This record gives sequence, C-alpha cells and structure tokens, in this order.
Amino acid sequence: MSIPSLIENYVSYLKNITFKNKISELLINACEDETGEFLNLILIKIKPSQQNKGYGDAVIDSLLTFADKHNVRIKIHLLNSHGDKRRLIEFYSKHNFVLIKNNEMTYFPKKIKEYVTN
Repeated sequence: MSIPSLIENYVSYLKNITFKNKISELLINACEDETGEFLNLILIKIKPSQQNKGYGDAVIDSLLTFADKHNVRIKIHLLNSHGDKRRLIEFYSKHNFVLIKNNEMTYFPKKIKEYVTN
C-alpha cells in the first residue's frame, strides 16, 4: 500500500477510533520533493473541551510512530493563523522536529537519523 493511502487510513483511524471525540481536525497530506516522500502536517486541532490534557502530544507521538515505521519525514509550515509561533516551535521541538527555515520544521524518522549519524 502506498504512503498516501496508508496515511489517509491512519488519520481516519486516529480521528474515529484512537482519539474519538478528542480531535476536531487533523489534516496531513503525503507529498514528495527532491529527497523523497514526506508527510505535510497541515493542522492538528484538539477540541476545546479536551485541550491541555495531553492529546496534542499523543497525536504527534502517534504520527511520529507512523513516520518511523514507514521511514518518512514529516514537515510543518508554521503559520501565524495556527497560533503563537514561538509556542509552536517549542511544542514541535520537544517532539524532535528541527527548525529548517524560519517557518518550516521537519521530523526525520529514526532510520534516516541512524543513517546520518553512522
């Protein structure tokens, strides 16, 4: 099964089973650039009644597990409309995303990290 199909099914699973009634929006697309496939994380929105309970962290951790399993990067473009940029950078940095450009962060899966460091 291709990464686009896999991520579509996985997002549905997260929204409808794992985090049912917790996530109001989860938008992520499979894309490709000159270095290969990656996931473009557009938006994670936790329902207001469920915020500050660790669900944002749990959703990210689930996505990172997917990325590691399928050896695919995750990119995020930080937009002012998604909240305070400094807070977003802090949040994603604690999940091992790296600030690549002023408004872009990337998570490199474990297989890629191992290759780069060996």
